[in-house]
Amino acid sequence: MLTRFLVVLALTIPACRTTSASQTSSANAGAETAPAKRSSSDITELLKKATSGDASAQFEMGGAYETGSGVPENPEQAALWYRKAAEQGNPKAQNSLGVLYWSGNGVERNKKEAVQWYRKAARQGDANAMFNIGAAYYNGEGVETVNDTLAYAWFVLSSEAGSSSGQDAARRSKSEHRSFSDACFEIGRFYEKGEDLPKNFDTAAAWYRKAADQGNTEAKIALATLSMSAKNYSDARHWCEAAAKDRHAGGYFCLGYMYQHGLGVEQSSNAARKWYEEAAKSGNSGAMQVLGQMYANGDGTKMDRPQAFLWFFISARRGNKDGVLAANQLRSSMTAKEWKDAQKKLRQRNFDPKQIDVVLHGSTEPVR
Repeated sequence: MLTRFLVVLALTIPACRTTSASQTSSANAGAETAPAKRSSSDITELLKKATSGDASAQFEMGGAYETGSGVPENPEQAALWYRKAAEQGNPKAQNSLGVLYWSGNGVERNKKEAVQWYRKAARQGDANAMFNIGAAYYNGEGVETVNDTLAYAWFVLSSEAGSSSGQDAARRSKSEHRSFSDACFEIGRFYEKGEDLPKNFDTAAAWYRKAADQGNTEAKIALATLSMSAKNYSDARHWCEAAAKDRHAGGYFCLGYMYQHGLGVEQSSNAARKWYEEAAKSGNSGAMQVLGQMYANGDGTKMDRPQAFLWFFISARRGNKDGVLAANQLRSSMTAKEWKDAQKKLRQRNFDPKQIDVVLHGSTEPVR
């Protein structure tokens, strides 16, 4: 097992930083090449621009103070100028400010705050920030816990954005037998949700396909959902069927929904019920709920209110509040014979009828 990564601070050093032996080591191969030290006239002109509100100049001033290029080295002033630029949305400054928080250089050390700034920069496509987020997840620092899948996902993104260190980290993750398909799936979710990265359904779908092509069933479900939302029912059916072949409850439910509503297939309540049955047997509480309604209404099958109650009850036992409501409503209108049949079905499923009131009302006392 490889030693967990430390954040490579050299990756985020601004271009004005003087190169040292440690920065050119293999661990810091992604460091930027530093230009000659700034002259006093350079600093005067840069300060003028920075003071007028130029974010790029503010970032450069931060770098000058961080490295002592043309001005005395002063991490506090570096943080001040980085923050001014970062608050204007400059991604390099956001990442650099994150590095200062990570190391406690010029600001009070706060790795959670560091990751927040990395995220802002990564959202704008900054490769170094993506790498730093990956390292945070890899080490479990500045984030809730170690998460190798998310680490791998961010390393892949960093690599795609052109970071050589991201490429190296992605290769290391692969060598540690991390799942590339799971990483691709997470990247798809980033783009679909629009929280970690800008929302983009086409990009999300592209990453989901990479995962699905390697057999990731969750990615197939995600592609089915995106296709359904786009009313591309041909693709939706393809991905639903692919997930169903993997015996995934979501794939069964998806096909049931398509047949129930005639989306890309000829409407068939009977076919829908059969697919919902498969989904319900696989533990999908939503399918249980739909099945209950179908049996209660005689939709795609003969009316069977005791069977409807059974599915509502099983759904309720899994914590589905709609199942609780539906079971209670159906119970209030059932005949004595229907209720007797329902209890029989419960016993056949090894459910104790005495526990019905506990599940449906949270009470051990029968409800009159």
